[in-house]
Amino acid sequence: MPTPATPEGVASLEQYLLNAVPLLGQVQQILVSKLNVAPPSGIMAGIWTQNDATRGVWNAPANLVLNEVIAPKVLLTDAEQGDYNVPLNGHAIDILRAMVNRGTVVWGARTLDGNSLDYRYIQVRRTLIYIEQSIKETLAGFVFAPNDAGTWATVTATISNFLTQFWQAGGLMGDKASDAFTVQCGVPNTMTGLDVLNGYMIVNVSVQLIHPAEFIELTFTQTMQGV
Repeated sequence: MPTPATPEGVASLEQYLLNAVPLLGQVQQILVSKLNVAPPSGIMAGIWTQNDATRGVWNAPANLVLNEVIAPKVLLTDAEQGDYNVPLNGHAIDILRAMVNRGTVVWGARTLDGNSLDYRYIQVRRTLIYIEQSIKETLAGFVFAPNDAGTWATVTATISNFLTQFWQAGGLMGDKASDAFTVQCGVPNTMTGLDVLNGYMIVNVSVQLIHPAEFIELTFTQTMQGV
């Protein structure tokens, strides 16, 4: 008989215990069902990272198939998900759905500010955060620069170059760069002479963010023969 120290011995001992104590098999099944359930937070962190790296932060981290996931713990239909996607209080919950022939899919890209036209979608909010943080890091290099026309022109050009590249990558809406964003810095557009004396350099940036086609409506018209 194999010794317990070998894989064969472990398997033999386990089978012996299952035969001697049938309840042990039931306990094992319960443990397996519990241990095989993972919270979605880690999965979504990976999805967000992969989405940002391969598709860009301006794309929704949704409609993506999850690898190594058997199925969601709770299966919902479109009708059942509706109240989670568009609740009255705006606190939307995005659902992992089991889709036929696709597997488990991230089905939703709304925020907890679902009643806001500006911040309703995850990718819109995160794109704005990304742009804001990137510009802040850029401006940190001008903290002690002269607050004059030369610095203002450099700041405007630097930010415009960053946004132009972001627009070219598909992150902003507009047929041309001037439609996608504007950048202003200087007297009298964004600050007064008093602001300059007080050490303030004020930059005004406007961007045209991309919103998703969340609801796609199809219209069919049938023309009768001979009519």
